[in-house]
Amino acid sequence: MTGRPGDMLVVGLDGVPFWLLRDLAEAGVMPATAAVLPQGGLRPLRAPIPDISSTSWAGFLTGADPGRHGIYGFVELVPGGYATYFPNLRDLKAPPLWQPVASDGGRSLVVNVPGTYPAPSLTGTLVSGFVAPDFDRAIAPPEHRGPLRDLGYQLDVEVGDVRADVPAFLDRVDEALAGRRRGLRHLLDREPEARLAICVFTETDRIHHFLWRDLMDPGSPYRDRILGFYGRLDAAIAELAGAAGDGGLMLVSDHGFGPVHTQFHVNAWLREAGYLALPSTATALTEIDERTTAFALDPGRIFLNHRDRFPRGRDLPAEETLARISAGLLALRRAADGTITAAGPGEPVVARVLRGAELYRGPCAAAACDLYVEAAPGVQVRGAWTTDALAVDGPLTGTHTREDALLWSRGDFGTSAADMRDVAPAILAALGIQPPRTMEGIAPAWQSA
Repeated sequence: MTGRPGDMLVVGLDGVPFWLLRDLAEAGVMPATAAVLPQGGLRPLRAPIPDISSTSWAGFLTGADPGRHGIYGFVELVPGGYATYFPNLRDLKAPPLWQPVASDGGRSLVVNVPGTYPAPSLTGTLVSGFVAPDFDRAIAPPEHRGPLRDLGYQLDVEVGDVRADVPAFLDRVDEALAGRRRGLRHLLDREPEARLAICVFTETDRIHHFLWRDLMDPGSPYRDRILGFYGRLDAAIAELAGAAGDGGLMLVSDHGFGPVHTQFHVNAWLREAGYLALPSTATALTEIDERTTAFALDPGRIFLNHRDRFPRGRDLPAEETLARISAGLLALRRAADGTITAAGPGEPVVARVLRGAELYRGPCAAAACDLYVEAAPGVQVRGAWTTDALAVDGPLTGTHTREDALLWSRGDFGTSAADMRDVAPAILAALGIQPPRTMEGIAPAWQSA
């Protein structure tokens, strides 16, 4: 990539809140980023619902919400039944950014965007982000596979047992970042005519999930090591800013982050409250029987087991049932000892319960959940069905937040909040390309100073 006027290079920082990037830049941890930020305004960015990587990066690529692009989570239901599958790029129902670029005669370089597996044939180069189980199928065209393997490029960090050996985990994160930087140099050199380049760093998300508490605690023995990682990430951003040259440059994240102290298993609550007839020993949702009123998938998506939608469904008074489930969830409280009770003193477990029919519009809206459970601060809602425990202590100390993702674009000095749907139209506008009708966002809504 030569960094000509009219090109655009997008740096993705998975799970980095806008305020964290600002604070690290101001503290001198990320000096190259600090030098770049005055060239534009750093905005908070609102992630879609649910605020998880698969859904949010799909929104980034398409400028649309799940009701149009069809990705609601890392696990989806096979239509007409209870079987589940892991959606991938083939399940994306709206055109991703590289398609309008190609229609305008341009090449794209797309590296490590989650949800882009298997790598498609496109006008340019694509290296899939997670979940990508096969290295060769994650890279197109195939001539890049050997060189990237030789450069030590990794599709994702090998997480392992983090708490058993935190330094070893951080070593693996550093190794993955170093390999990604080497791979990016190789690919940028071999795509000099790319008009659009997108390079995402997901190592940030891995650190935040497992070591958020350590990053926020000045007394943690691991904080300096984490800040050292951010210094190396800063050097990677500097390299990419150099590759952007006089062209457009953007920084974006898919969601923010915050602390988590409770993992709430909503299927355990549905089972306890009499809504779910599925034993915790079940290996699949297909073992649900006709007594089930409702069940959930990650991350807190509740589906009514209605006869009109599911083969072992029931005739249910939908509005009454949804209202009763919502009220029960909103009444839940977390006591000081960490237990969850149906009512009484303590902190709320659930902030809001939203109706899927009100959240989503578009050709894929029929696949949406009936209710979406939005966690209270400090809580992570999980859809696993293999436990009877309402609250489980897990290895995670950080969880996603929706309102404080980041967006920065060179030359845009606005500071008001933006929406993920607006990012793709803004990228195309910077390239002088008319957004397709499937894009729901409007670039001028946040692009004006």
